[in-house]
Amino acid sequence: MSSHAGRGPRRRVLGALGSARLRALLGLGVVLSVGATGTFAFWTDDVTISGTSFTAGTLDLQVNNADAPATTTLGMSAMVPGNTSAEVLTIKNNGTAPLKYTLTGGLTGTDAAAYGTANALALTILAGGTKSGSGNSATCTGGTSVYSGNLTTTASTALIGTRRGPLAAAGTETLCFMINFSASAPTTLQAKTATATFTATGTSDVS
Repeated sequence: MSSHAGRGPRRRVLGALGSARLRALLGLGVVLSVGATGTFAFWTDDVTISGTSFTAGTLDLQVNNADAPATTTLGMSAMVPGNTSAEVLTIKNNGTAPLKYTLTGGLTGTDAAAYGTANALALTILAGGTKSGSGNSATCTGGTSVYSGNLTTTASTALIGTRRGPLAAAGTETLCFMINFSASAPTTLQAKTATATFTATGTSDVS
């Protein structure tokens, strides 16, 4: 009777432990099953962003509203030592992108060397200057001097070496050019002719 009674509680304890282990194993099995084979559905929605376009600007430097202008009052004929001439030129940005510009110039022609050697033709450029007088006695007044020196036979001489500007689209700047035929020009220059050539160069580098 006592030995039978002793085995009864042990079976109940083992049964309880077995049930706990079974529940743990079943629980683990459920976790593993969800992790290995479970799938989920997600909603998605797209938004298209438009309106981003790219258009290159234009660079168009003009002088006196022209791409190949000719001076009209800067040259002199029948000049004598001490004569001067002047002309206001308008630098314009005819493009759509901002620009800065430089200016080079010098003497060309058969007699350019004679004038260059004698330092007979001096050039003054005044930014914002105005022209006074006419003919072989015209001068530039006012403004700010951006160049002053003798014209040489090197047409690529930097007259405005540091970029000026920037000029915005349709922006302008006036430059008054004045030529002075030296009062000490030698008589050997009589009847000799030289031509001054100037080149304005625009750049989109506005730094």
